[in-house]
Amino acid sequence: MEYELGIIHNLDRISLRASTWYYNIKDFINDNGITSPGSGAGSDCLYNIDNLELYGFELETAMKLSAKLRANASYVFQKYKVAHTGNEQDWTYYLPATLPKHKIKIMGKYEIIPKGWLQLSAKYVGARDTQKGGELDDYIVCDAGFEKKFKFGGLAYSANVFVNNFTGTNYQEISGYSMPKQVWGLMMGIQF
Repeated sequence: MEYELGIIHNLDRISLRASTWYYNIKDFINDNGITSPGSGAGSDCLYNIDNLELYGFELETAMKLSAKLRANASYVFQKYKVAHTGNEQDWTYYLPATLPKHKIKIMGKYEIIPKGWLQLSAKYVGARDTQKGGELDDYIVCDAGFEKKFKFGGLAYSANVFVNNFTGTNYQEISGYSMPKQVWGLMMGIQF
């Protein structure tokens, strides 16, 4: 069973959104193939969990601070509860445990030239369990970019140059796979 409830409220320069959810899953299939001791390639260690509950909420706001300055912020909280089967071992993990309990995102953009926006953002992801046992550390990643929209020949174009993780944070989204220090990019778009 899945339940979700949300509300959106728009004010003059601020939009607010709040939502909450609750999932109640019977006979959840838990896959411990990665961590089961002595497992070779392609082996699985599957068993059903009688009951798993996943619940949380999200708060989000979008603000138009002035004609040239805008900001967004969001916070996500999620938690789980699992019915123990009695078959748990020291290598047991639960897939919902690989989700962070806390996530925060903030973004601001400023129009430095007509239809040309400088964008800065930061994302915080809380600590979480890994499939191989242990825990991934929390991290903060900062991104920057510039986007310009323009028209030419009756068509709408956009150009975006960006750098992700410009502070060079050392972090992992998936255990064992370090993310790049920086990612530079250029995107072009056309709307027919």
